[in-house]
Amino acid sequence: MNVLVVGGGGREHAIVEALHRNHADIFAAMANQNPGIRRRSKDVLLGDVTAVERIVSWAKERAVDLAVIGPEAPLEKGITDALEAAGIPTVGPSREAAQLETNKEFTRELMRREEIPGRPQFWAFDNLGGFEEFVNDSDFEFVIKPLGLTGGKGVRVWGDHFSTKAEALAYGREILEKKIGGTSRFLVEEKLVGEEFSLQAFCDGRTLVPMPLAQDHKRAYEGDKGPNTGGMGSYSNADHLLPFLTKQDFVQAFETMTRTIQAMASRGTPFKGILYGGFMATNDGPKLLEFNVRFADPESMNVLPIFEGDFLDLCGRLATGNLPASVKFAPQATVCKYVVPMGYGSRPKAGEQLKVDEESIRRTGAKLFFASVEGKGGHLWLAPEGGGAAQGRRREHPPHRGEALLCERRGEGRASVHDHLAIPRGRGNRGGP
Repeated sequence: MNVLVVGGGGREHAIVEALHRNHADIFAAMANQNPGIRRRSKDVLLGDVTAVERIVSWAKERAVDLAVIGPEAPLEKGITDALEAAGIPTVGPSREAAQLETNKEFTRELMRREEIPGRPQFWAFDNLGGFEEFVNDSDFEFVIKPLGLTGGKGVRVWGDHFSTKAEALAYGREILEKKIGGTSRFLVEEKLVGEEFSLQAFCDGRTLVPMPLAQDHKRAYEGDKGPNTGGMGSYSNADHLLPFLTKQDFVQAFETMTRTIQAMASRGTPFKGILYGGFMATNDGPKLLEFNVRFADPESMNVLPIFEGDFLDLCGRLATGNLPASVKFAPQATVCKYVVPMGYGSRPKAGEQLKVDEESIRRTGAKLFFASVEGKGGHLWLAPEGGGAAQGRRREHPPHRGEALLCERRGEGRASVHDHLAIPRGRGNRGGP
């Protein structure tokens, strides 16, 4: 089967490897020449992954039978609508359904209207006067969120990114003036306190099938110190829960997602694709931080390597509205660790050459995934930052039962991993979960 995979990061590399296990013929559309994806592909289209018409035309010329969309940006541009109009079943929501990620106010209003559990208190502002009055009257810590996509850089949390009312007002003014997130409007939400976790699920518009839970760690340095990043690593447990969660916590989080899918179907915009809920485990139960409408990055690299079954068949069944009631994952714990260039989380460096002894990594039992990496002239280079993401890093993943993941992506970290993977010495800091 000819399968189009859109995106060139670590998440998409993991998707490609899962499809390759079931002998899919891969056609990849990506911005950077990801070497891991390139070697698994029959053909590659390099360029902007939001260039919907170009990608659809290219896919039709290559008789693509199925498409899997990795990042959120092309979903916001309606790539699923365009591919399916061209007769190509697609794993990914329509532009309208993708609003669960691309419009934070849409999601919160849907939850409020349908009385979906797990919703924190929130307020919306489109003028500085109203926001200033709210801030001056507030006696609690809060979070400021632009409405649209910001490449993971838009949300600011009291205590992490600002600590005074004056700083909060300054950021509100900046959003309004610069239209951060695509519009002069933003949300304020109560600050949730607890442990974050990620719940991903397959969805065909009606059936929702969960994957193992995982937790991402965002601080740049060891000991949970340093600036927040897009993630320094992640882990999952052999029982597919997490040490700080109960079975009831999982049930409640899954209920939030199930009720959301039902609400989307009822309004005539069924959700089909991967729904990923970022939750906070609080004293009052799991609360939804945000929805994403694609595989989590990096948590996809925890779950896809332990998927048992035919992933290609599963994607086809999802895209055509025929998901099975359950799927199977191996009872293995996983750890994903990044190695990344200096500056990840703030001013990541690009253009550094990477030296990777892939055979030695394989002998350790690890798996290697590339992300913001460019293959040129027989060498590997950290790719320029693109799509609003940070850049170039590598992650490692050694679980309980001998399987490990070394994953590559955008970021900041240490100079080498087991001496088999390196960026120039003296350039890195230690980091990870």
